[in-house]
Amino acid sequence: KSEMASAKAPQVIICPGNGCDNIEQANWYFSFYNEMLQSGVSCVCESFPDPFDAKRNIWIPFIESLGADENTILVGHSSGAQAALRYAESHKLKGVVLVCATYSDLNDESERLSGYYPHADGITNLYNFEAMKSNCLNWHQFHSDNDPFIPLHEAEQIRDGLNLTETYYMIPNKSHFFDKFSELKEVVLDLINK
Repeated sequence: KSEMASAKAPQVIICPGNGCDNIEQANWYFSFYNEMLQSGVSCVCESFPDPFDAKRNIWIPFIESLGADENTILVGHSSGAQAALRYAESHKLKGVVLVCATYSDLNDESERLSGYYPHADGITNLYNFEAMKSNCLNWHQFHSDNDPFIPLHEAEQIRDGLNLTETYYMIPNKSHFFDKFSELKEVVLDLINK
């Protein structure tokens, strides 16, 4: 089975941010999907269930149902980045690209209820970065210095937990990466060829 799995062509799954009830009309997702298809890359761009609350107990099984496996690259934006992080704790992946990931719930009740974030007690629901790195060897992370929702220090905590150096990209003046950015395509195509 592992021989067959390794022969399977890599695929990309786009994990959107919350609030995207129609992924094809949100942010850069559908444009990126088309870029992947034009590059000959299998890509999944589907609206996620529970789009406004983005609960972990709904999104993780949904990602699994899309066929995410050791030949999959998850591209997660905002809440989708949180889902990608948590998915990698317990599933083998080819790669993960995080766009606007945060470490904490930012003291936001609805984010807290989503189930992704470590609790304020510092003990419960901690990230298992070692499991993430064991299950996925290829990580890339994008963040901006003027993200209106997620302060840079939050992204840096994820960077440090994953021990990212040359695959962490702080790109100035990109806000919350609502618009298409060419660096994403370059990174994903590079991961496809690894």
